[in-house]
Amino acid sequence: MTPAPIDQKLRGELRALLGPKVRFEEPMRSHTSFHIGGPAQIWAEPANPQVLLSLLGLARQNGLPVTPVGGGANLLVADDGIPGLVIHPAGPGFQGLTRTESGLRVGAGVSIEKLIRATLREGLAGVEFLAGVPGKMGGAIRMNAGTHDEEGVVRSISDAADAITTVGAEGRTQTLSNREADFRYRSSGLAGQIVTEAHLSLSPDDPSAIEGRVKALWALKRRTQDWTAPSAGCIFKNPAPGAPAAGWMIDRAGLKGFRVGGAMVSPIHANFMINCGNASARDVFALIDEAAGRVEKMFQVRLELEVQVLPRDGGSHDSLA
Repeated sequence: MTPAPIDQKLRGELRALLGPKVRFEEPMRSHTSFHIGGPAQIWAEPANPQVLLSLLGLARQNGLPVTPVGGGANLLVADDGIPGLVIHPAGPGFQGLTRTESGLRVGAGVSIEKLIRATLREGLAGVEFLAGVPGKMGGAIRMNAGTHDEEGVVRSISDAADAITTVGAEGRTQTLSNREADFRYRSSGLAGQIVTEAHLSLSPDDPSAIEGRVKALWALKRRTQDWTAPSAGCIFKNPAPGAPAAGWMIDRAGLKGFRVGGAMVSPIHANFMINCGNASARDVFALIDEAAGRVEKMFQVRLELEVQVLPRDGGSHDSLA
């Protein structure tokens, strides 16, 4: 569906609020690790939570749909793009990273790489498993990002997050406990909320020991994951514990190296789909459908998407999520 045009009055109000931090028809391929995606009708980067509240007020007054986007590391944006207002909370007011008695308070715009560096500097253990995970804190909290730790145990950022501050589309700010955030495997109950900061509960440890674990995990990921081309990381969630991993099943289905247009199932890690240079979202959706169909036929397992598809009403592929 073609989005309604943005009138000059609204354009002026957005520019008055955001200055150069608002852009129109902004290509989303510039803001995702996949390097895929049509335009955001309005791309907005509020400087701080106060500006975010004003921006959400404008969205309500003008009936604009609101889509928050963090580091873009786990996103597949449709070729038609995203209608309405896409909010990227990465301004200075979302970059806070401060020590507390029990850990760190981290703004939504802080990158995971910067977070890991801070834990090394402060001698705080508990999130080393995030080493090598791309993206920013807001998206990591929203999607409960994680991976295996050095012992092969599945870990998630919710293991450390004990308080999360969010703003809803209606402009209400609230701080939620870990339980209230309703964290689940690679998801949470924070849909419709924009994460502005989180508090992580961490444990003091020898910085050299933390650094050793980080380096070991980085080395493992470089051996086992595909870093040769743009991707969104794992496309599918792994099934329940005890079941084969999604990548293992896709590999056994003979799809490593399988290609549609500019998109290919990674020859290195079958749960990665890579952009060979000119992939469209349509190409990736075709690979998703092929992989899910073959796995269901061979293993009677229905794979669920881990990658987030935007917009969320974009077509039949959403039935996998």
